[in-house]
Amino acid sequence: MTKVDDKVWKYTFTKDPSKLVGFLFNDGVPSSQTADYVGAPKANHIYKGAGGVKGAVTDEGEYQTGPQPEKPVVTASPASGTVFEDNITVSLSVSPAATIYYTIDGSAPSVSSSKYSAPLHFESTTTLKTLAVTSEGGKNEQTFKYTKKSNVVPVSGNKIETDYYKVNPNGQVGRYRTVNAVYEKVNNDNRMCVAKNAMSNWTSEDLIAQGVARDIASAVKGRHEYPVNDSYALYGAYDDNNIYLGVQYVYSTYDEWGDGILSNGAAKPYNMDGRIIIAFDLDPEKQFSGVLANGNTIWDADGQYNVFNNGADCLLYCSSKSTVGTPGLFFPDEDGNSQYCVTIPAPFYGCQDGLLPSIDHIWGQSDFEYDPEVLKTNDNFIDIRGLMNDDQHTFYEFTIPYSALGISKSIVEHQGIGVMVVDTYGQGAIGSTPYDPTTLDNAALEYSNDPSSSHEKEDKDIFTYDFARLGKLGTSVGVGALNGTESVSNDNPEYFTLQGIKVSNPQNGIFIVRRGNKVTKEVFK
Repeated sequence: MTKVDDKVWKYTFTKDPSKLVGFLFNDGVPSSQTADYVGAPKANHIYKGAGGVKGAVTDEGEYQTGPQPEKPVVTASPASGTVFEDNITVSLSVSPAATIYYTIDGSAPSVSSSKYSAPLHFESTTTLKTLAVTSEGGKNEQTFKYTKKSNVVPVSGNKIETDYYKVNPNGQVGRYRTVNAVYEKVNNDNRMCVAKNAMSNWTSEDLIAQGVARDIASAVKGRHEYPVNDSYALYGAYDDNNIYLGVQYVYSTYDEWGDGILSNGAAKPYNMDGRIIIAFDLDPEKQFSGVLANGNTIWDADGQYNVFNNGADCLLYCSSKSTVGTPGLFFPDEDGNSQYCVTIPAPFYGCQDGLLPSIDHIWGQSDFEYDPEVLKTNDNFIDIRGLMNDDQHTFYEFTIPYSALGISKSIVEHQGIGVMVVDTYGQGAIGSTPYDPTTLDNAALEYSNDPSSSHEKEDKDIFTYDFARLGKLGTSVGVGALNGTESVSNDNPEYFTLQGIKVSNPQNGIFIVRRGNKVTKEVFK
């Protein structure tokens, strides 16, 4: 490359570049390589590579000699992506000084569009597009989106159920049947162990929790990271000796400005030795946080990351590479610490490429970098199944003996147990099925080791949302049921866990408190 002007360099392709599908910049240091620019370069145009790893490359237009007018940048308040209840007022500012033209009908703005002169008021979901023009001829187009929140909130205790999220849909709790699970170890294959019959073992009748795609932190920040661990649906069954679980993972996020949508399987969970966590609620009278006696959480040496305050009393930790490492079931000891570990002889789980035949749609957010609050609504969901081939998704199957869990068929059948799958990338949780908002409360913040990634990889998540039930629906009281006509003395309040279990001395957690006819949710420390 040869220097033409300050910060402008010239490169001449040795061959006709018109058929190129993309290009990128690299100054010889791998960590400074930009993302791919999609498309062939245009002669005499300036292409700008943003700073940072895989920064976007943009076409700045045709090169002109001499100083170029500064590009004006519009700033919106509240910021783009804000979710509002009833209405929202948006103010715009611009630097350097410029005239702002805008549209709200989806069309591209021009100097013939409405001119911004006062704050804008929206009462419905709106896409605001702006064109800022300076007196020197600098121009810049930007897009801002504001979403009105639907009247959908977590209901029935502490779980979210919308048109897309479903916990025990239609009262389904898994079927009493033996699943023909066959696990076969494979060599020179990252799957390590294949669940040979998995794709034919499960149907929609076994569904106990339905999630959505892209409800993981990397959809908000860190889309360039692979593999993609995004659990989409949870299935359950049981017989006289075992419980059986199936987890459908979907390839939901991709590097839109870099690698694009992959078809080489690089996004599959088993392409890294990541942790799969399955939390259980086996006994309504017991619960623990998953914290070890040394103060750290399981498989962590430097602090607390995945903490449970939703009735969990057993945690399965295992690798996304089946048969790698030593999977273990962790239980509370006499002091309530997580120390007692039971191993299950391998192989007891495996995976298979693909999407269950019973899954017709993969519902997910239409946009990346969204406000996680929108997940509690019915807004902006699209079917992303057609974006990639079905074989890019992955299904995991588990066979867990009652003897390892310390329960019996009678417990599952007559009392029921709770199940939740936690998605991880790094040490922290980045999503879960059923959904718990703790996995996304810091999604837009920066990871300490890589500002292009999400802080969720290392923050402390405290799970409080309910499990899906296997065998029998829970009999928890729930907040709504406590708001009846029965009166309790203000001087003698009653305390309940989030699962509706009455306790006499609440400590260290979130509890439902009934005083008189008033019910509140309170944090005890």
